Amino acid sequence: MLTKEQLETIAEVDSPEWNRSRGTNIGEKQPSVFRVGSKILILKRLPFTSPRGHEIAYFPALAKTRELSASESQWLDDMSGEEEFPESLQSATIPDSGWQFPSIPENPRLDNVRTRTLVLNPTEQCNIRCTYCYYGGAYNETRTHRTLAPSDEALKLAINGFITNEQRLIDEQRAIYFFGGEPILGFKKMQTVIRLVEERKKQLGLDLPNLIYQVNTNALLINESIMSFLVKNDIYINVSIDGPNHDIYRLDRRGRGTHDRVRAKVDWMEQNWPEFFAKRVAIIGVLSSPLNAAAMYRYFASWETAHRALAWDFDLVLPGGDASYTEFESVSNEQQKIWDLFVDSHRFKHSEREHSLRYHFSFSHGFLHRSFHQALHHQGSTAPNQVETLLGVQLIPGSALVLLGADEKYYNSYEHQSEAFITGTAQDGIDYNVGVNQIREFSEGIESSSCKTCWASRMCTVALAEAPFTSSDVVEKTKEKASAKLARCRIERSTLTQALVAVETIKQRYGSDRIEEHVSEWNRQKKEGPSRNAFYKASES
Repeated sequence: MLTKEQLETIAEVDSPEWNRSRGTNIGEKQPSVFRVGSKILILKRLPFTSPRGHEIAYFPALAKTRELSASESQWLDDMSGEEEFPESLQSATIPDSGWQFPSIPENPRLDNVRTRTLVLNPTEQCNIRCTYCYYGGAYNETRTHRTLAPSDEALKLAINGFITNEQRLIDEQRAIYFFGGEPILGFKKMQTVIRLVEERKKQLGLDLPNLIYQVNTNALLINESIMSFLVKNDIYINVSIDGPNHDIYRLDRRGRGTHDRVRAKVDWMEQNWPEFFAKRVAIIGVLSSPLNAAAMYRYFASWETAHRALAWDFDLVLPGGDASYTEFESVSNEQQKIWDLFVDSHRFKHSEREHSLRYHFSFSHGFLHRSFHQALHHQGSTAPNQVETLLGVQLIPGSALVLLGADEKYYNSYEHQSEAFITGTAQDGIDYNVGVNQIREFSEGIESSSCKTCWASRMCTVALAEAPFTSSDVVEKTKEKASAKLARCRIERSTLTQALVAVETIKQRYGSDRIEEHVSEWNRQKKEGPSRNAFYKASES
């Protein structure tokens, strides 16, 4: 359990700023919490108006967005806390204790918990030195590049623990993901893993059609022999290329840019294995400062090879702490241009939009498709004050993903390979109790923070790794983590605001049927069940 002093520290750093009976989240300009007696009203007034010129507001207790009347807007501006809530707003109020998050069972049953994705570090070494890399020394609370590799015995133990003959695991889509360092530097270990999986399948008499392999690579070391192995074993390949900013950050050990070499290697892959490239090769890129959305679009629009890849995936890698929000602010204007491009693409119906390069480009941005889907698909609850998930923590840490490091320790975060995230060893297996204890302290932390009255809590994806509170921390460390969480919260609220505005703009400009198309497509994908292509969804250009 977190100490009283730790909880007070979190509250001191991360609580709304109150002016009479109105509370404003740090970093926001307008109040979003209104208290009258023993009730509070939580809402988000969007920077968007209806055709009649009225404000639009999101009401989380009702899980919906609607127009505010002129009198409601006036009341929100003038309220002092002594008057009653207007009758039209009373259905959106909740008790002043705030949101009720899921409780953590005292003794949860863990004997049936299994891991869906096993991430393996075949090596921690890398042939290049990206300045934004998790392991390049610029991030706190994680390892740096080391000359380590797991033993074959450790890999065998991990594979045998991951692959069992339980029917539910056979039917479920699962993945083995090679991560680095640069995994191709550990290619022999990758070969060993494939062999061990085949031996385990033969031992248990299994086929495992829903098990997929993925590798994240800079592609520079891939040659014909290695590529033939990847093709033969049907391994998904994620190639990192950042477009216009590539050579600012992705440098080799001599400080030289790597862009031309990586792009040439991607072209070579497509030319020699075109069918495999279209089905199994994705291009992933980091959005970094100085971000130029138009230049990024022109880059990928003009690269014909990229159009034939399975998918694109672009996202931010932020440094953590207060610096995360500073970095986010530096690219926020360009991010808005990507939102604008996404909204504008809805002038076309779904069948046409799926073939639009502009739509494909904009929806390939992780920050956009995550927050858009949260805004579109989040549900209310039987109780107006109940939040169904613990923010971004929906499963026991280690059950959705666990990483076996080159040091033969299990971590329940691939970004943060540090003592705080160790959840077992190859020899002893995964201890899911570690994850339960982490969730318990995470829960205590958010219960003491602005999350209790935040308008975004029902859609929030802030996860354990972004607020890893622990009772063993000194108060100063708790304060540092609370500040880092606050920075992440500000980013989350900003992107969710953009998502809510996008939904309302699409409805207003192009009609509600455009939003219904997204809902129908989402439901269609859920009904399909496990699919080897479910990890990616690419549209034709």
